[in-house]
Amino acid sequence: MQNLDKRNIVLFVAVVYVLTYALNFYIYLQGGFVSQIAIIIVPLQMLIPALVAAALILKERGKFRDYGFSFGKIRFYLLAYFLFVGYHLVHSLVSAAIGLGEFVPLAEGFSRIAPGMQWSVWQIVLVVFILGPVQNIVFGFGEEFGWRGYLVNKLLPWGLWNTILVSGIIWGLWHAPLILMEHNFPENPYLGILIMTLATISLGAVLIWLRLKTGSAVVVGFAHGVLNGTLFLGGAFVPTASMLWVNPIGLIGLPLLTLLAYSLFRFFPVRVNINA
Repeated sequence: MQNLDKRNIVLFVAVVYVLTYALNFYIYLQGGFVSQIAIIIVPLQMLIPALVAAALILKERGKFRDYGFSFGKIRFYLLAYFLFVGYHLVHSLVSAAIGLGEFVPLAEGFSRIAPGMQWSVWQIVLVVFILGPVQNIVFGFGEEFGWRGYLVNKLLPWGLWNTILVSGIIWGLWHAPLILMEHNFPENPYLGILIMTLATISLGAVLIWLRLKTGSAVVVGFAHGVLNGTLFLGGAFVPTASMLWVNPIGLIGLPLLTLLAYSLFRFFPVRVNINA
């Protein structure tokens, strides 16, 4: 663990958890995830890791660029986009092939997922596949500058695989209060915490690969936005089974994300050259 900045790692994780869990407790007191206040607070809490990271970088007199605060090249955004849209497509095809979901016309599927929203195909494509990922980059960056920017930089002296494992567990358990309020896995929130934590290890590995490949936490934030914004391909794929299975970070997603992460590191190796 030579050069491992234990003090700031613990401080970062502790402050992020305390602030997030306090907000989640407030949401719980207001009626849980289905409350109106949750619609506002849940997206905003994604900014907490970045804000805490920024405060610590300033305290340390560090350089934001060293933690991935750079925009990167256009081709990296295209890579991030097609990587996660492609993942959603493969996940949906596998789920449909084993009877856990179905493909329907885009407008029909969207109306099932969002009843009352009678949108045309071009509106769905524009909002879900273009505006959604772009809009979500702010919230995606809020998480990614904290997790894959600051925390990954601090953990990398411990070794790449330890960084993937530890940061993935920390990221997964950060979601625990919302999952207990039946977000992500409403049928079984307790098992959902375990599934989420396993999934965030594999998904985190993919995002760490992208961070090391591009050098940009902004690109990774965009990738996070694509992952969230194109969920279930905008309605073309409609799940018919439990979210424990068909959530893209559920039981079907776990082996797929693990395979994706392995393939990226195996066939497209990256250099671990981050200093902080």
